[in-house]
Amino acid sequence: MARVVLRGRGARRASTFPLPSAAHRTRPIAQPVPRVLLVDDEPHILKTTTLGLRTMGYDVDSFAHPQDALESLAPARYDLAFVDLMMQPIDGLQVLDALRERSPETPVVIVTAHGSIRGAVEAVQRGAFHYLPKPFELDELRLIAERALEHGRMRREIDRLRALAASADFGPFLTQDDDLRETLALAVQVADSQLPILITGESGTGKELVASLVHERSPRADRPFVRVNCAALPENLIESELFGHVRGAFTGAVKDRQGRFELADGGTLFLDEVGEIPPSVQVKLLRALQEKEVERVGEGRTRTVDVRVVAATNRDPEEAMREGTMRDDLYYRLNGVRLRLPPLRERPGDVPLLVAHVAERVADGSPPAFSAEATHALRAYRWPGNVRELENVVERAVILAGDGPVEVRHLPEELRDATEHPEEPLATLAELERRHIHRVLAATRDYEEAARTLGIDPATLWRKRKRLGID
Repeated sequence: MARVVLRGRGARRASTFPLPSAAHRTRPIAQPVPRVLLVDDEPHILKTTTLGLRTMGYDVDSFAHPQDALESLAPARYDLAFVDLMMQPIDGLQVLDALRERSPETPVVIVTAHGSIRGAVEAVQRGAFHYLPKPFELDELRLIAERALEHGRMRREIDRLRALAASADFGPFLTQDDDLRETLALAVQVADSQLPILITGESGTGKELVASLVHERSPRADRPFVRVNCAALPENLIESELFGHVRGAFTGAVKDRQGRFELADGGTLFLDEVGEIPPSVQVKLLRALQEKEVERVGEGRTRTVDVRVVAATNRDPEEAMREGTMRDDLYYRLNGVRLRLPPLRERPGDVPLLVAHVAERVADGSPPAFSAEATHALRAYRWPGNVRELENVVERAVILAGDGPVEVRHLPEELRDATEHPEEPLATLAELERRHIHRVLAATRDYEEAARTLGIDPATLWRKRKRLGID
């Protein structure tokens, strides 16, 4: 097996990597063959790196003169680029800028000698995927090439998903999930009606965003959109917050004060966590919804208000009614249209789209790359805190990664644990029954014993075995 020596300007030692024989030159990635651009004005480095990349199965265009490389650039021409930093008369940063302008979807790896690491870090800050210090081994070249190509594929998939998300105008929502898109389409459809809306979903799924979307698409869009977090208000103050009070109504009421209903007059009132409103106040809320009238605490007169109410809860309303914490008549009044927001674990395809969106926002337009391991961890996690938790995790990871790619070590411990000890996926009742019957059959001597263990007769066991496809 031949060996290749790579020594670049400023490199402190020689580096060798073995070239596999023809029998071992297999391409580990599927068709089509990735196209790689290689730019390095050192002939020896250019030749040996080209040879190494081709043994990995890549289609390589190599250039010793950066001017010639720039003339070959075209959108979507290359899947990956390796660019030397220290070149003449055009340096690697200039080539990087040109690539970012003409082929922004191409990941760029800056190749640099030890003494020019600072310049490589600057390149990453300007949009390069990463940098590869000279001297390097074949395995290092292979690893960074695979990671950069995976990053490029992910970016293209995210662009596709963004185009899909933008095809239906759902405001701030980025999603490809059919169930969520159907829910958002219903929200837009009923926005110009006067129907009250009840949004259900776990904390962090975007209930307030849906309420805001409804308001913005309604004829009330130029009027106030008033938010009330009912769970954050003390029980003794929630009535005053909703309906207002007059001076002297209670200790601390030093002047008249409008409630949220009056403030939202003509617009939309969003009652978040409406299930936390005490039953005594629910009676007055129901009257406000039915009669469109409110009465300030401590005042005998009624005031007419024109308010469209959108309510939300992270609890099951039917369960709350059974427990007596939500009045039935209030629920039916609020439930003009029910919008259920699925948790993030039910729409894992949205995770990469949301991760990229948050990373771009945090990095101010130049998002870092995510390693394959970090991407896997983000996809595998079940996100009990939903999109809000994802935002916090990605912001933290981008800050910790600094100028480099986001690695698993930059993620919280619970995400790392999820990849090391993945939860068993949820199964249907039929699948659970199939597994149990299979275990019993394997642990018993015959059908009769298995049937006795299961508490059914052999004929029923035979029918279940055929229906569930148990060998």
